[in-house]
Amino acid sequence: MKQDKPLRLVMHIGPHKTATTYMQANFHHNANRLRERGWLYPAIGERVGIAHHDLSDHEAQFLKRDGAAYSDFLKVLQNADREGLNILLSSEGFRRWKKEHFQAVAEMIGNRSLQLVYTLRDPLDTIYSLWAQKAGMGSAPSLPQWMEKPLRNPLRAPYLNPLREIRPVLALPGVDYKVLLYEEIRRQKLDIFAYFLETALDIHDLKATKPSTNERLPIEMTEFIRLLAKDSRFPTGKSNSRKALHIGQVVRYLFTPEEKARIVDAIASDGASARRTLVLQRESEDFRTVEARLLNTLRERMHPRPAGDRIFSRHAAEFAYYDEEELRRVPAVQELLQTALQKTRKTYPPLAAMNIGKRMLVKWRKLRKRVRF
Repeated sequence: MKQDKPLRLVMHIGPHKTATTYMQANFHHNANRLRERGWLYPAIGERVGIAHHDLSDHEAQFLKRDGAAYSDFLKVLQNADREGLNILLSSEGFRRWKKEHFQAVAEMIGNRSLQLVYTLRDPLDTIYSLWAQKAGMGSAPSLPQWMEKPLRNPLRAPYLNPLREIRPVLALPGVDYKVLLYEEIRRQKLDIFAYFLETALDIHDLKATKPSTNERLPIEMTEFIRLLAKDSRFPTGKSNSRKALHIGQVVRYLFTPEEKARIVDAIASDGASARRTLVLQRESEDFRTVEARLLNTLRERMHPRPAGDRIFSRHAAEFAYYDEEELRRVPAVQELLQTALQKTRKTYPPLAAMNIGKRMLVKWRKLRKRVRF
């Protein structure tokens, strides 16, 4: 599909917990419809089939001009150039990239324009939601431990002060930077997928076809998975994600609905005394400073355009968690953990079978990528 307009590369930067999985699922599921409208959403993901984490995980390769991720990007670029298509990439991992990594990409794409689209969510909600996600995958400490370092100096923490990762990239010449306001989009009851297409790609006739599936677990289940991961020493991390399920998937797929309900009920009732609430003030000097700086720096790049001097809630943030030591002393919780440990053994037949399936799926994605590109 040849186009008269200059070709573009749009890089969608979540970051985490801004409906990125929902958007990526719809980008992937509507890849053919996007292609008909001049956009290539490449199916090159191996670790995750619907997104481009295999590119974002290896930013150093774009500086060295060497490696599998660099080679994949070149193939995508060549394919798009051959057919006259724009390119859309999406990964939460792009938020970790530095100015020099985007500069390397800008140099590689030649006459294409580079546009970055960052979804901005309330920093306090973001960091709690990220903790809940990580804990639900078995790779996070307790909430107080998780929050200790960023709260010590909020202005230096990227998740509490997004300008730390945004501002350096704004200085790149010729890069168009758009910021989508997550809370305002939700307040206006807009679908973030359709809004992204309209705002970033100038596509006005596509709607989401895949529902949101990445719902937050009850805090009781989140805390149980976190404890189970510690007790089982279950492997986590990017390398393991290509070979096996993470602990949250073990609970999701191998525990019956009745078992999961029993876990939530036991912690909520027997462990009620261990429940805590972390309260963070949005009227604090640090939070207001972050909000003011975001507005001063990015107002003209924000969509929808903010009308006043606030883009986040004024109310205090209240986040639930459980005191780990006290929760472990609850007999019912200990009993549930001991029973659950049996399903985390690598030799447990259903888990072994699913891990084999995971490795086969990654191999199939790798083969599909070679065939398509």
